[in-house]
Amino acid sequence: MVKTNRMLIFISILLTLSILVACEAPEDNGVDENGEAEAPQEEENVMDTDVLVVGGGGAGLAAAIEASEEGASVVLVEKLGMLGGSTSLSGGILHASESPVQERAGIEEPWEDFADYWMEMSEGNADEEMINYIARNSGETIAWLEERGVVFQEDLTAEGISPAQRGHHAEDGGFGITRPLEEVAEDLGVEIILNTTVTELILEDDGTVIGAVGENGNGQTFTFNAEAVILATGGFDQNEEMIEEYAPVASGQFSYAASGNVGDGLRMAEEAGADIVAPNGVIGFRGVDPSVSYRGELGGLVFAPNLYVDESGQRFMNEADYYALMYEAMVENESEEFYSIFSGEVPEEILDEGVEEGYAVSAESFEELAEAIGVPEENFLNTIERFNELVEIGEDEDYGNPAIAEIEENNLYALTVHPATLSSFGGPRVNLQGEVLDSEGNHIGGLYAAGDVANGQLYDSVYPASGTCITSVLVMGREAGKTAAMSVE
Repeated sequence: MVKTNRMLIFISILLTLSILVACEAPEDNGVDENGEAEAPQEEENVMDTDVLVVGGGGAGLAAAIEASEEGASVVLVEKLGMLGGSTSLSGGILHASESPVQERAGIEEPWEDFADYWMEMSEGNADEEMINYIARNSGETIAWLEERGVVFQEDLTAEGISPAQRGHHAEDGGFGITRPLEEVAEDLGVEIILNTTVTELILEDDGTVIGAVGENGNGQTFTFNAEAVILATGGFDQNEEMIEEYAPVASGQFSYAASGNVGDGLRMAEEAGADIVAPNGVIGFRGVDPSVSYRGELGGLVFAPNLYVDESGQRFMNEADYYALMYEAMVENESEEFYSIFSGEVPEEILDEGVEEGYAVSAESFEELAEAIGVPEENFLNTIERFNELVEIGEDEDYGNPAIAEIEENNLYALTVHPATLSSFGGPRVNLQGEVLDSEGNHIGGLYAAGDVANGQLYDSVYPASGTCITSVLVMGREAGKTAAMSVE
């Protein structure tokens, strides 16, 4: 088997503490009266603000901007050393209807069609009122982004399994969304604090949230007093324990989400009494390894519609299908590894790099390739034979792949591919204003949430289409920011 390196990349840039030196008093030189070293003193900071935003991804930035534009003072706290979260790591696609980009392209499509498609993909299990709200505001959010410096390509794309041209692509991908929003937030005077993890909410006796406590890597603690707290901390797919509890379908899989997606917002909301909604789902994907970006040359080969075989050497899906459906097929198959077969004219330099790094193998014959990937030879040979028969027929009668091509017995490679995730489904229940609700449907005073931390009402098990996540993140982030600001007395 080709090895899998499960190394995760964590970004952490430490702040520098000032060292106060007292020249006159010997008791302040780092030793106590007995001459022994004193324990380091933690520095505590207290900050007062109208609105505290926890998390600086797409939802957090949108919330901070809207709250600030409503006239509230805003502090945004991000645990990593940069803003952007999973939105910045994405392809920068929004799924939207009735947008200015569609209007410029001469496309007329009512938002109701977008909402209907989303509900169909959730098999009717998503919160229809919330889906309608997101779809209805999706086009206006594209306009809102353009007004704040985000540039969209004029060519729209069909995403998911719908032919509708709703895919809006930001120039420069996800960073093309988050960088302009970061600049807007800074210009508005939002106070941004990086490298600081919010660890718990501050509650009054009646359960109202009145702030939060955080800590940075240098041991500095922060008390944030706020009239409203917005959780925008992302999902929990980098937390294996939470995956096993809330989305066991993805147990043992790696994630391409931001390293900060460890479920701290979900945990804090639950501790505050929030009702948790978790449909046991994820944005399912596939990849070579967490250290190999799917946007790079080697990692991008997973998009080739080549023959895929499982650990038994057999074919099991349409290799040209929508990626979320391919993920479902891989999970249902239950193999831990899958192999994408390349032959003939292939990107040899890239695949040879994969061989050197242990993510691919090469062979001179089908038998050799079967042995190299460790699958039963007879099954593998039968799979190749049947696949080539379908190519000769001119139609994939088994799975419907429209891009099948003959597998030649020369220049053979197999790239190891694993099911992976881009985000998780689940979090505190919220209403259309982003207010966090308890099990009886009551708003937990002072607490709001938006983005992937609170997406459990939006999905069933299958992600509907590329761009629906970022659209929902921004629409609901904006709404939470406005509502939180208006709650400030």
